Amino acid sequence: MNPSDTELQLLETIYSKQGAPEVLSQRDLAGASGLSLGMTNALIKRFIERGWIKLTHISGRSLKYILTSDGMEEVLRRSISFFTRAVRSASLYRDKIDAFVMGLAKAGFAAVVLEGPAELDFLFDYSCERHGLEFVKNPGEARRLALVAREDVYFVIARFPEVSPSDCDEGGAFSSSLACAALGKAAASCALLTDILFDCAAEKQLSEGAG
Repeated sequence: MNPSDTELQLLETIYSKQGAPEVLSQRDLAGASGLSLGMTNALIKRFIERGWIKLTHISGRSLKYILTSDGMEEVLRRSISFFTRAVRSASLYRDKIDAFVMGLAKAGFAAVVLEGPAELDFLFDYSCERHGLEFVKNPGEARRLALVAREDVYFVIARFPEVSPSDCDEGGAFSSSLACAALGKAAASCALLTDILFDCAAEKQLSEGAG
């Protein structure tokens, strides 16, 4: 995880919890933000030094973490920056996915199956509708077997447990083959999402068409 994103994650958690009636410990903040206790402790010390949060003593050793005005400005600045990067990336990925799906349509494929979790599924859905292909995400076992048997169905694997894609030049095609073998598909009708987005194997996957 990007250190900047980790800081934003904890800052947003502190902001969302500072109006809560109960007193939250660092362990509570760590659990709410999904960070380790050690990381949370280190970040809180950093935030105090930068003037982004202040501590208020409630009773005894109980402390309340409050975001300062500088802290809120930092959350806003980073949130805008993160949103801008996300929009820029989505625009780039949209073009790559759309070109890939268009190539599938021209090669004679009728459907695209997206396997695994992916925040970009809406881009595949949009492109498939645009180019006249059926879009299926994470089908059940019975439907998956039926789709695997069809030669006009293309599988895109967003994340597969047995596969660890490495460098495009050295491992892209091999990783795709492993993933496809696990699905029982020929390499010509299967690809990793990373290959599509980073141009590792798109041309190879489309070269043979739908058979």
